Amino acid sequence: MLPTRDEVLAAVTVILVTGSLTIAIIDISSRPLFLELTKFTVGIYIGLSVPRTR
Repeated sequence: MLPTRDEVLAAVTVILVTGSLTIAIIDISSRPLFLELTKFTVGIYIGLSVPRTR
């Protein structure tokens, strides 16, 4: 059984956020960039999760 679009989107979001925060913790000099990437990723996830009006 194939995963649904929402399951794939959630999995990709978790991977991106976890990876970005991990790298931000390790590399202090580029922390603001990775935190912006995390905010961007969460924003895209929320934007794609909101149902569309017709």
